[in-house]
Amino acid sequence: MAQFHNIKFLKEVEGLSQRQIAKKLGISRNTVSKYLKQNEAPTTMNRQIIYSKGKEYSDETKRVLPIIDQWLKDDHKRWGKQTHTAARIYQRLVNEYNFKGSESNIRKVVAKRKKKLKEVFIPLDFQLGHQFQFDWGEADITLLGRTKRIYLFCMQLSASRVRFVRAYLHEKQEAFLDGFVHGFEFFGGVPTEGLFDNLKTAVEKILKGRDRLEQESFLALQTHYLFKAEFCNTRAGNEKGRVEGTVGYVRRNALVPLPEVPSLDELNKHLLDWCLKEARQKNVPYTKETVEQMWAKEREYFHPLPEKRFEACKLVSCQVNKTSLITVDTNKYSVPCSYVGQAVWAKIFVDQVIVVAQNQVIAKHPRSYERYQMFTILDHYLEALIKKPRAIRDAHAFQSSDIPEVFRRFHRKMREQEGAIGDQKFIRLLLLHREIGMEKLTQALLEAEKTQIYRYEVVHKFIERIENNDTKTQGLTVEQTPTNLLDYKIKKSNVDQYRQLTGGQLD
Repeated sequence: MAQFHNIKFLKEVEGLSQRQIAKKLGISRNTVSKYLKQNEAPTTMNRQIIYSKGKEYSDETKRVLPIIDQWLKDDHKRWGKQTHTAARIYQRLVNEYNFKGSESNIRKVVAKRKKKLKEVFIPLDFQLGHQFQFDWGEADITLLGRTKRIYLFCMQLSASRVRFVRAYLHEKQEAFLDGFVHGFEFFGGVPTEGLFDNLKTAVEKILKGRDRLEQESFLALQTHYLFKAEFCNTRAGNEKGRVEGTVGYVRRNALVPLPEVPSLDELNKHLLDWCLKEARQKNVPYTKETVEQMWAKEREYFHPLPEKRFEACKLVSCQVNKTSLITVDTNKYSVPCSYVGQAVWAKIFVDQVIVVAQNQVIAKHPRSYERYQMFTILDHYLEALIKKPRAIRDAHAFQSSDIPEVFRRFHRKMREQEGAIGDQKFIRLLLLHREIGMEKLTQALLEAEKTQIYRYEVVHKFIERIENNDTKTQGLTVEQTPTNLLDYKIKKSNVDQYRQLTGGQLD
């Protein structure tokens, strides 16, 4: 536009010739002549028309254009990180099609053809309460002084843009299911539909089109919360663009600098507070409402939460070995010794392992993420210890930090004083915890230890004393007294009736 103005000005106002104008502006006479023939200033459209005139491609290039176009179309269906570069296209053309043109020319051709193939995105406006989107992300934190890679469970409501983020140590099925339990509780209800990638924890097999064979546990989750899962096309993560952006946004804004935390619970509290703060501060695009305000409206459209929580666990069949242990992810967990040799079910949660047999819970353990560790509970072995009391000395469960030190001190003294009989009597003491609980038994042992008499009978007396103190009767206030007792009155004795029975004698 500026050049057109200068040429017209020099010609019409200053009266210079085409030669003089070309010399003064440092351009060719043909360019000056071309602009002087135009009556209107060249718009962008005009310039494109002018520049497109002439021979665009050589015959050699035209020969390979259909091949280039086909390769680029095929790339459009593949993973974006593994597609043709212009250099690779040139190499293939030379090797496979005996192309004689230059690489620089092919680079220009590929750039133009890619622009034509670029996908067009349509602005979307989601209905309140209709959809949420989900994705996993990764981040680093400082956990107990060490850098640790964690996995971020990210959900976002498509309409109000509310984010929910929770951290896990892995992306396994139990973490995947657990995230939705906490996510729906955070949102305050359940949207109608969820949009997912084709991740293995949800999809067992990809069928034709958008049909999927879904994992049974994922179908159970949908049935419990009454939502429907929709899946993106293969390698088309952009279809859930809301949450795709959330992953990076959370990593940059909630986890920079790296948070230093003593536990994942502490980190998840930080992430929850951050999500709520973002909801208060951010506006929903193209509206005057905050995310929090729109979220309040959206909650009215959710399905209500079910009365019971979904059991977010992986169910695994296990065999109890001869040491009354089952194996879960290389770690061993104890069960009552009466189940040795039987098949049981292990419910593997994110934070605990629950063992079930005949529809009854027989053992609970905190879940460990270490490898090749053993976790035992002393109570599981008491029946076996009655028959083998000497084994108490070296039993793995008896050495646990969960057992108060007074138990080990008391056992040593009983064994010193009574030998094998001391072992047997100590096992009888341990069995008492099933009746009175570990707290009272520990208290009784501590009291007995003060007397320096390490006998079953002494401990039992202290247990009786503790039990009696706990069951002392207390007077009832008027408010606590049942109404029928307040109304109950005792009549005074009639002495005359007594005289009649005794013949008039009172003594």
